[in-house]
Amino acid sequence: MLDLLIKNATIITMDPKNRFIDKGDIAIDKGKIIEVGVGLEVEASKTIDAANCVVMPGLINGHSHVYQSLIEGIGYDMHFDPWNWRFLFPVVSHTSPEDSAVCAELAAVEMIKTGTTTISDHWYMHTDLENIFQVTETFDQVGMRSQMVYGLLDQTFAGERIDSEYMTMIQSPETLLSEARRFYDQWHGKKRTTVALGPGSTEDISHDLMLRMRDLARELDINVNTHVAGWIEINAYTLRHYGKRDMEHMHAIGLTGPRGVFFHSVWLSDHEIDILAETGSKVIHCPIANAYLGYGIAPVSQLLTRGVAVGLGTDGAASYTYDLWEVGRAAAMMQKVSRLDGEIVSAEEVLGMLTIDGARALGLENETGSITVGKKADIIVVDMNQPHLLPDGRYVPKLAYSARGTDVIHSIIEGQVVMEDRVIKTLDEKKVMERAMKTRQDMIARAGQETRDLLAAPWPERGAAWRSIAEKHAGK
Repeated sequence: MLDLLIKNATIITMDPKNRFIDKGDIAIDKGKIIEVGVGLEVEASKTIDAANCVVMPGLINGHSHVYQSLIEGIGYDMHFDPWNWRFLFPVVSHTSPEDSAVCAELAAVEMIKTGTTTISDHWYMHTDLENIFQVTETFDQVGMRSQMVYGLLDQTFAGERIDSEYMTMIQSPETLLSEARRFYDQWHGKKRTTVALGPGSTEDISHDLMLRMRDLARELDINVNTHVAGWIEINAYTLRHYGKRDMEHMHAIGLTGPRGVFFHSVWLSDHEIDILAETGSKVIHCPIANAYLGYGIAPVSQLLTRGVAVGLGTDGAASYTYDLWEVGRAAAMMQKVSRLDGEIVSAEEVLGMLTIDGARALGLENETGSITVGKKADIIVVDMNQPHLLPDGRYVPKLAYSARGTDVIHSIIEGQVVMEDRVIKTLDEKKVMERAMKTRQDMIARAGQETRDLLAAPWPERGAAWRSIAEKHAGK
């Protein structure tokens, strides 16, 4: 008897042939997909009837900062720099392992309930060196697949080093490399977790540490996942210091290639797009965060045309969501309107970026990203019997342009039903919310008066609310 049978589904496989199977069945045992077809004659301990539903691979969030899950709505409608030093640093500079676990729990609840089964989190909040261990343990207990990116900051955080009181996440090169190796030894390839290394950005890490980190990644044969060319100022920085644009610099020091995973990648020249395509490098696109922070619009259509594997990510609090359906929709719409071309990115390409291409970008395509015999059973069930969807016609555009996270009714990760009928089975959602509220309040209390003033500010007469608070605290 097998562990699980899903039957009567419209299956979107995302396999190499992009097969659709109507009224199809999926047999799952010991965490893997055993058989896919119609009218499977198998017995299972548990059966899910997916009539009027689409069954597809779970969504893959290729880039996030879950330490920011508790601070959405603190400091908003502003550029990256003032948000960082006015409202991010003060709140997160004293993050503890307990805080970290709550951040991960809260983000995991939203992701599982909206169909994300794999998360790649870039964790550099080493205010306590046990933080990332606690986050990874939390994801594992919840049942998520994760690629945890061990962040390295020895120089600045987001280009700033304004005050030692707030720069508690910056550590020495020796500490970071030693701890990264310890983290790798404990978690890489264990259960559903893989490990990568991740400089904050070119300006956050010293050149010497960048090279030592590169050598460690090569020794361990793991990805280097980092922010590249996300904001226009970073190209000015690398041109001044290295005589090259940001992506050119990454290529010159040997970080491009199949193990190179680059977040944002907004400000790319044609030559840099050529580099990505020719080296087999990967990109994680974060359209909502890019738009919210005023970064710009990444050249995703050109990257796709050149065959670059592009996945999607939520980034941090600037996205205001962990719902990847929103991210996928934004990715398509921003390309269409910026290029004045309704065909520039298709609904099928959006689904690819959400699933199999996201897996390729993280180097996980042999494990997840498609419904293929032998792969891990990371699968979601989307209820199409709703007014904004309807179980009829072409399903892909409905999923790409109409689906919401709340349409996902079951989530399965490595064969385990982690959400059934919208109820998470691996944790107590009510208790998570209670812990999240308390932890957020504690973090705000530690942050300082300017943060509390912002949260208590009246409706602004004009413009962004934070401006009047900044004027009040100017010079203090």
